[in-house]
Amino acid sequence: MSHRSDMLVDARGVEFTMLRRPLRVVSLVPSITELLFDLGLGTDEVVGRTKFCVHPAQLVREIPVVGGTKSVHADRIHDLQPDLAIANIDENTREIVEELDGWKDEPWVYVTHPRTVDDALLMIRDLGILLDARSRAEELLAQIADARLSIPRNPAQSALYLIWRQPFMTVSPDTYIHSMLAEAGYRHVIGEAWLDARHLRGGARRYPELTAEDIAALRPEHILFSSEPYPFKEEHIAELREQLRTIDRTWAETVSMRIVDGEHYSWYGSRMREAFRAFSGL
Repeated sequence: MSHRSDMLVDARGVEFTMLRRPLRVVSLVPSITELLFDLGLGTDEVVGRTKFCVHPAQLVREIPVVGGTKSVHADRIHDLQPDLAIANIDENTREIVEELDGWKDEPWVYVTHPRTVDDALLMIRDLGILLDARSRAEELLAQIADARLSIPRNPAQSALYLIWRQPFMTVSPDTYIHSMLAEAGYRHVIGEAWLDARHLRGGARRYPELTAEDIAALRPEHILFSSEPYPFKEEHIAELREQLRTIDRTWAETVSMRIVDGEHYSWYGSRMREAFRAFSGL
């Protein structure tokens, strides 16, 4: 995304101009729902959300649910009569965006797709402009920048980040998570050469599957089990370690494995402030 003065361009290349408050906004992206409140919108302006929009808890409970991120009920959005719907290329389906786009007059559909930390920072600034909340956006960006500067810059340690099991799935360099791993001090072991060797394309390249044998061959120093989208538990760590013992016992006994807060690595927006503070040990 980019902007020129008050003209904004979303991830599809669609142009927008600043909206005037008060607004009626439906958010189809959990991290952006949280961001909207930090930009100063209230429950009278955020009028719809997904069931996965859980922050801030005391406010979202007042907002009608329009479905899941992949299972949005368009009729519920229509009934809410929003001025704007905010979606994301990874989290929502093309079909729902196209359906909302096809409605006459309402709503505008603003599509996001941050793939790096810097993309996410620009997204915050752009949404601040779009939603007539520039000062709140700049204040939040300053807080995020301060937290980011406090992260210790030690030599990177190799890591594998898992987002799913049966099959195991990870992330490519073309993802926001990959960028956040670098901020946290990790060198993710899934690189372009690994993806090229498997001739992966499209979604299979961005979120590749891998086996226990693949993991053992990569030999990361750390295996990070994300708390979302798959709700990894300690039993899953024990299960994978046992599989790895049959392949490379010495390495399997020493590799660090733990569950990490998936919101810190995948929620772009306000949660970046908390993530950077956590990476700093604050």
